[in-house]
Formats: sequence, C-alpha cells, structure tokens
Amino acid sequence: MSHIRTLVAAAALALSASSHAQSAPTPGTDPSAPPTAIDAKSEPYFIVTHIDTRKCAYPMCGGYFVKAVNSPLTRCADGKLAKQCHAVELDTRSLGWSDEQRAKFEASFGVGKALVKGALEPQPRGLYTGEVLRVTEAWQGQGTNKRPLGTFYSLKNNGIVCIQAPCPSFSLTTLNRPATERTIDMPDFSPARAPEEAVKAAWAELEQGPILAAGAVVPFPAGGLQGTVYGNKLLASEFYLPAKP
Repeated sequence: MSHIRTLVAAAALALSASSHAQSAPTPGTDPSAPPTAIDAKSEPYFIVTHIDTRKCAYPMCGGYFVKAVNSPLTRCADGKLAKQCHAVELDTRSLGWSDEQRAKFEASFGVGKALVKGALEPQPRGLYTGEVLRVTEAWQGQGTNKRPLGTFYSLKNNGIVCIQAPCPSFSLTTLNRPATERTIDMPDFSPARAPEEAVKAAWAELEQGPILAAGAVVPFPAGGLQGTVYGNKLLASEFYLPAKP
C-alpha cells in the first residue's frame, strides 16, 4: 500500500512541477487566459484551498478560497486571473437542496472533501455585492486520505469489451481540459482508503455514467502468453460520487 501511495505522490509532484514551469502572467493582471488557464466561458470544477478566516464585514470576508483543479490560475468573479479566488458562499439553488442539505455539503467542501462545478460571479448579498460560487454539479469525496493527490479526472466505462488483456475499457478526461482524453484498463480505488460500501457504490455508478477521481495513471502487468503485456490503470487517491446530502 505504501508503494502505491508513493507512486501517486510522485505523480502529483511531477504534475505540480510541470505546472509551475509553465509561463503565466502575474495573477490578476492579464484578462486573456493562457493555455493553462480556464476558459472564461466554461464552468470549471473547483476545490477549496482554505476557509476564509479574515476579520472583516460580510460579504467581503468569510466563506472560502477556491481554485479550479488541474490549473495554476483561476478566473475570479471580477474576471481577473489568480492562484485562488474568494467565494463567500455556495449558491446551490439549481440543485434544489434545502438549507440543511447545503450546510451538510458545505461542511465537506470546506475541508477539501468535495468538488463542485460552476461559476464564480458577483451576486447581491444584503447591502453589498459578494463573490459567490454558483454550483451546477456537486461531488462528494469517498476516501479517507487527508487530501487528493494527482490529476483530477472524469472516469467512465466506455463499453469496450476484449477477449484478452490488456483491455482499454475505461476512459479518462482531465477535468477543466476537456480535449485531453485517454483510455485505461481499470481504476484501482484502494489508495483512496475508502469504505467498502463506497467502492461498491463507485462501481455501481460507473454502470450508469461517469464519476470523478484524482490520482495517477501507471502501467501494470496485464498478463500475456508470450511475455508480459502491460496495461494502464488509475491509482485513485480519491474518488467522488454525486453528492446526495
């Protein structure tokens, strides 16, 4: 298990190093997004970076700081690019949740155990305008690791069936970079250290549609009658199912 976690951690460090090596403008100074930034017209997937504990009046303070996954820069509510952006609260009205359901989900989101898809935008809050994260999708993390490592993906069963291994039966699309898709033979959820029922739920969900996962793609011996044949699998440090608070 420690070897698996080491592989995932190494892949995450390589991803981080690659991101920092790319040239990018000073946050908030250039409204035209570089290739590594999120298109302003898209609805990115976000994760929280930390709770906003600053001491000033609502809605200028409070809520969260968030970032778009798989990208060094995020477009904030004011249209500028930054490493992270302020969101005083989540607007989950499109999901039809009650206040109690939203509060339950926000408890997970606030500690980095959930992802949302949506848009950062200014909305009136009392006498002022606040930066709000309008949510169109909400995903709940299932693992017990402190934080996800690696690249964030959408994972789906692509329906390919083979008579021998390796077999590219699953497709990965890198979140916030929809043009980047690859196939793998299988996901491995064990690095996430999730409860058995959560893993079973993930497999069941994959029969119906995609789930989200974070991790690293690595080769593995997939058999072979005339020498070892290698396939690829996703070592998932975390995986996410549709949130149902």
